[in-house]
Amino acid sequence: MLNSIFVMTRKKSKKKVRYSSLETKEDKSTTPRTAKIVLFVFGVGPLLLMCLFLFSKGFFNSPL
Repeated sequence: MLNSIFVMTRKKSKKKVRYSSLETKEDKSTTPRTAKIVLFVFGVGPLLLMCLFLFSKGFFNSPL
């Protein structure tokens, strides 16, 4: 009797996974304009801030 409980097979549910809807949402969020803004803020922005800081402290002034 115990063997019949363990041997019984269950019906597997078949679910369709939709990847296309997830991929299209990700593609819409990245546009060339947002990519340029991110590159400027995280790439050029810190360099400009460092240069401004060094200029304000007199780093680029000649010692003579």
